[in-house]
Amino acid sequence: MLHLPGFRAVLGALVLTSSLAAQASPLCDRNRSSLFLEFLDPVNRIAFKNHGGLMNGGVCWWHSRLQRSAIYLAGFAPEKPAPSGADARALIRHLIRFDSVVEIPGYANFHDFSRDFEQVIQKELEAWQLRDGFLHQQWVRGLYGRPSMPAAVLKRRMERIYSRFLSSKPGLWIMAQLPGITSHALLLIGMEKTEQGYRMKAIDSNRPGTTRDLVYAEGDQSIALGKDHFTPFAGFQTDQEEIDETLESYCSGSGAPAAG
Repeated sequence: MLHLPGFRAVLGALVLTSSLAAQASPLCDRNRSSLFLEFLDPVNRIAFKNHGGLMNGGVCWWHSRLQRSAIYLAGFAPEKPAPSGADARALIRHLIRFDSVVEIPGYANFHDFSRDFEQVIQKELEAWQLRDGFLHQQWVRGLYGRPSMPAAVLKRRMERIYSRFLSSKPGLWIMAQLPGITSHALLLIGMEKTEQGYRMKAIDSNRPGTTRDLVYAEGDQSIALGKDHFTPFAGFQTDQEEIDETLESYCSGSGAPAAG
């Protein structure tokens, strides 16, 4: 057996340094209020709106899922050289798999990074859509549900969504069932109870630079989204669970960030 004097001490120092760096990361020192502010800030948003996808029907579900992952798992190192296209693709794939905190070099925020690598990111979103659509048949979800429902049913639905929002972190993924077989997706980043019902804030991939204000009042049979109306369904909560596990590993010092 090869014995290296001091090897364990050196290794221990490296692990400790990694652990301290992780614990000092802004990603590890956040609460609901600070996360809400991060979701609210346009510099943390994907720069381009939902487009492309199967039959040019968009990739809103996956756009929203990536947006949530980027808020939780992306850190930035603007002082380092910007990534190549291949490096950017690798970083995005980590965010899509929710398997690692990533360090994005050459950029101070996700908006600027996603603006410069829009084509790379769009291709990954469309590939993600295809995997889910044909391998996991996620598209079937969009065939169910109606854009309105009896007021008593929607009231119970909203109560469940509110309960789930309180027990989770900001960025609850919501499927918005629109007329026909069309479904959209929103990220619910704020929700508060009012005397009449609920007031909400959401990120809409069709308008990623702004924040949607949504209102539900008891007796409503749907929720207005611009000119459309929809009924909400919470989904992809396992994404958040995987994100939380990845963050926990990273912040405890047992996981290192992936760098481009």
